[in-house]
Amino acid sequence: MTRPGRTLVTIAVLLLAINLRPVVNALGAVVPELRDATGLPAGTTGLLLSLPTLAFAVMGLAAPALAARIGPHRTVVVALTALLVGQLVRAAVPGVPALFAGSLLALAGIAVANVLMPGLVRLHFPDRIPLITAAYTTLLTIGGAAAAGLTLPVQRGLGGDWRLGIGLWAATAAVALIPWLLLIRSPAGPTAAGTRLPLRMLARTRVAWALALFFAGQSMVAYVVFGWLAEILVDQGMTDTAAAAQVSIAIAVGIPLAALVPNLLGRTRHPGALVVALASCYLLAFAGLIVSPTDPVWLWSILIGVGTGAFPLALTLIALRARTGLATTSLSAFTQCAGYLIASVGPLGFGLLFDLTGAWTVPLLAMCGVVVVQIGAGLLAVRPRYVEDELPAT
Repeated sequence: MTRPGRTLVTIAVLLLAINLRPVVNALGAVVPELRDATGLPAGTTGLLLSLPTLAFAVMGLAAPALAARIGPHRTVVVALTALLVGQLVRAAVPGVPALFAGSLLALAGIAVANVLMPGLVRLHFPDRIPLITAAYTTLLTIGGAAAAGLTLPVQRGLGGDWRLGIGLWAATAAVALIPWLLLIRSPAGPTAAGTRLPLRMLARTRVAWALALFFAGQSMVAYVVFGWLAEILVDQGMTDTAAAAQVSIAIAVGIPLAALVPNLLGRTRHPGALVVALASCYLLAFAGLIVSPTDPVWLWSILIGVGTGAFPLALTLIALRARTGLATTSLSAFTQCAGYLIASVGPLGFGLLFDLTGAWTVPLLAMCGVVVVQIGAGLLAVRPRYVEDELPAT
């Protein structure tokens, strides 16, 4: 690939990354206001917050086939278009059904893009996987932090309600479309590499399941935290703005971790210690929220942010566990779809446990159990090997 071509692909990948979290985190920031305006009970709100993991689990399955058929660049254009239209629908069309429908459409776009990302990195940057993974996960985290921290202030500064807040981020999706449209008009590099692996074959490998379970654990914890942390803190007497700021702090702390973790993984001789260290921060934060939720709340937020370093770790491992671009996309599809399917019970189950017990202690203890499973799967996932080596003979 020429230098201008690689530069355009780099810009396109990084702009895409910025758009992979605002749809989710902006909604989490307005949950208290949304519940007041719509009267949604905790269980139904939990279902709404579970849509990301459900959508990512089901709709990401289409990504490998689409990438093999029309090419990864055109597939990204389709994904970003769905993301843009979905955000506009849920912001502009009144009624709770439109909120759910628009969210699903936008999340479908994110689901496909999520799966494509590791394959795009393997395809265009095979010699710089940790570096590019660090760059795009950093910007992905920045996008999430901006959505969590800026949605309410900007919304209220413009005199709008929660619908304006979740609709603001359609603008960034429109900007991200531009370089991808340029790429499909004048191809800047390869459009496919390797062979697409059937998911049923991947389901018979230990590598794929270790990655899927590790991804499931970190995803479940992250979506519970970013969906419910503001509500937990508001329930303890904090204002919704102050509670949303704590969520933003947690996400912001993850920004340097997103840049550091992929490179640490490439350099350390003891990757299992990295898995345990990141997960232990979650355990300490949950214990703190149980014992003393708001004092010192900043410490719990920081620990949660460090724990989110498991996400860039998981994405780096996906890109390192297959040999080619399409094989990486297939492994990414299996890992993320199986992982998100398992994780989808998290936000809904968390809300139902609160409805049943009337307190946050039992739901938080349940999350501690999930973290323990995450540690076990992560220790298996960091063992160096390729998924192709475990495929059944044909």
